[in-house]
Amino acid sequence: MRETWQRQRPLLQLDRATLRQLLQPVLAGSSIASAELLHAGRNNTLYKITAEGRYEALVLRLFQDDPAACKKEVELFNLLHARVPLAEMLYADQDGKSYAYPSTISRWVEGILVEDLLAGNAEADLVEVGYSVGTMLATIGSYTFAHPGFFHDGLHLDDLIDEVAEENAAKGYLEYLSSCLFAGKAERWLGADLTARLWALVTEHAHLLQTTAASRSLVHADFGGSNLLARQERGRFSVVAVLDWEFAFVGSSLFDLANLFRYEWLLPNTFKTACLQGFTDHGGVLPLTGKRSSSSSI
Repeated sequence: MRETWQRQRPLLQLDRATLRQLLQPVLAGSSIASAELLHAGRNNTLYKITAEGRYEALVLRLFQDDPAACKKEVELFNLLHARVPLAEMLYADQDGKSYAYPSTISRWVEGILVEDLLAGNAEADLVEVGYSVGTMLATIGSYTFAHPGFFHDGLHLDDLIDEVAEENAAKGYLEYLSSCLFAGKAERWLGADLTARLWALVTEHAHLLQTTAASRSLVHADFGGSNLLARQERGRFSVVAVLDWEFAFVGSSLFDLANLFRYEWLLPNTFKTACLQGFTDHGGVLPLTGKRSSSSSI
């Protein structure tokens, strides 16, 4: 399913001179042949650039929503690119010295968004696609950290304040969900009655959240068809790039799995089954499988 969230920030309309200035560290004197403003994403601005004398296209990304996310993306690329397919990062202006916002320059990756494959906009073997997606999610989750939390200043984690944080995991999740629902947040759109029913459901089953208490895996946090590129190589479809890591944190891979299956009633069963198979075959753990995962600790 193609998500139709509205943009949170207006796209930045940059002239050729500004684009040339931002791309100079990679272009090394070459002229810009074309510049296409991309409409992907909801928070940042992206341009697809082709340069005179260069076969490959480039992507310029300006971090409007959270400037600090630029450093996180750079450090995640350095950590993951040997095992997780990412758009190769060629240059980063983490401090926004060349423009009002931090920016990165990456190689363009040819592929088809998994959400388009699932919508039937292109032919693909959905078993192959699903298995590759599940495998990729398990690989991402195999990167573990000292404890759950949110990143700051790159990949530094907030201090673990409570030594028995695992015992209080459900409380922490409830506090987070409460902050998302109330105080003028989701309740404003859902209405008081539906919000109250949702909150009652959450609190009634809060004990189930405890199953993720000990998890300290890398979580993409926006793992879905709009951030997964796939293509057919050597006769098989596979994921060739996982995009947009700005919301990444440390927790349970079930967060990513839940996001992927957010509209599961619209997803082909062949894709879902293959995805779960790829996930568990490569170390991912589902609550009822009893399987253990092998992790690459950091």
